[in-house]
Amino acid sequence: MTAPGEVRRLPGMDDVAAAAGVPVSSLTLRHLVIGPHALGETAAVVGELAADRPGDVVLLTDDVPYAGPDGEVREVVTGSLAQSRTVRRVTLSGGTGRVHADATTLDRATSGADGAAVLVTVGSGTLADIGKVVARRNDLPHVLVQTAASVNGFADDQSVLLVAGAKRTTGSRWPDALIIDTGVLAAAPRELNRAGVGDLMSMFTAPADWLLADTLGLGRRYDAAIVGLVRPHGPLLLEIAARLDDRNPDDLADLARLLTVSGMTMGLTGGTAPSSGAEHVISHLLDMRLTARGQAPAWHGEQVGIATLVAAAVWHRVRAAAGRGPLPQLQLPDEDCAQRRTMDAFAPLGASTARECWRSYSGKLAALSDPLRIARLRTEWPRLQAGLDGLLAGPAEMVDAMRRAGAPVRFSELGREYDRETVTWAVANGHRMRDRVTVTDLAELLGLWRDEDVESVLDELDALGAGR
Repeated sequence: MTAPGEVRRLPGMDDVAAAAGVPVSSLTLRHLVIGPHALGETAAVVGELAADRPGDVVLLTDDVPYAGPDGEVREVVTGSLAQSRTVRRVTLSGGTGRVHADATTLDRATSGADGAAVLVTVGSGTLADIGKVVARRNDLPHVLVQTAASVNGFADDQSVLLVAGAKRTTGSRWPDALIIDTGVLAAAPRELNRAGVGDLMSMFTAPADWLLADTLGLGRRYDAAIVGLVRPHGPLLLEIAARLDDRNPDDLADLARLLTVSGMTMGLTGGTAPSSGAEHVISHLLDMRLTARGQAPAWHGEQVGIATLVAAAVWHRVRAAAGRGPLPQLQLPDEDCAQRRTMDAFAPLGASTARECWRSYSGKLAALSDPLRIARLRTEWPRLQAGLDGLLAGPAEMVDAMRRAGAPVRFSELGREYDRETVTWAVANGHRMRDRVTVTDLAELLGLWRDEDVESVLDELDALGAGR
């Protein structure tokens, strides 16, 4: 815990660059402005980025109003930019629901930004994902004005897009500048900033999934220095979460900085592994299932926070069953059986989505079929167990911390659409939607991920007052 009067020091750009082993001058995110009057810096930042570029400023946003201390955020930004440039607004609409980062929306936003000198995106997570794609397609300098501390995806070069109905992380473009006004964050709906806390809760489980995958020789190499930029600040995150209703500017600035650094770790490693594991695929499946039904999911980070409790419970069970010696025999799922189960599981989302999930999952099964990978995991398990000690937190400890913070710990708290069957389905099938290895893959290899095992894990969380 932070002692009274102690200065809290979170990583800065120099620290991020040092952990990545690159000079700070090589970071594409050139401007990070966080503070109570950050919105007032937008025009100067845009002016610098667009100094030698002809054209107008395109302001990309949606039709949701964003409150700020000096008025509606888009109007304030437009007013300041219009003093030196023509501002052309491109407004995306989600109809009766939220905007989705699907092909049609991306094409519309890309076309709307044609001929611009610079792109300014105002909004939260999905708008940021769309803006980063538009900036890449149109080769535009990009300024992101963050309207809530809701996700870590503002500060990387990747976007979560809908591909054949499945959530897929796709390369996009780093923003050149990130403007985070703590007055705007304070005016944001409480649940959005709580979602940012939930998104960061993945620091307690996702790095363990990353270390597991690296031990199998799959994915990007595990980097302890990158993990060390965020994971040690878990206690501070929980402190901030407990005080979030106070809307303290220093707390909001720290939350925003943690989210920014977390996002940068993903961009610098070329993938989301530092902060996205089993907990995120559960959230993705919930998004996909509810969207397919025409229902609006809760905020991404709210889902991730609860799903992190599930991932922690699975890790706890796997580690207890496997012990600290070499792993017992591991059994790869039969390919035909795995295909049937995957196609059946995702059939409610449509045939194209089911095929897309099987395409990705089958690639993972093919990689795991290499006996040398399995042999390495069995041999390296004692070393891996020791490494996990410093990464994972126990489910009971995490439930208690989230409850004290006032964060939801049951999916049913997010709405009636999060029924028992839907949640169980997402937990059981998360590892079947993409090619990344998670703890539930290991549970399946150990014979610990049958239907009754999934129910048992969720029942254990239920006994803690969490989970479903």
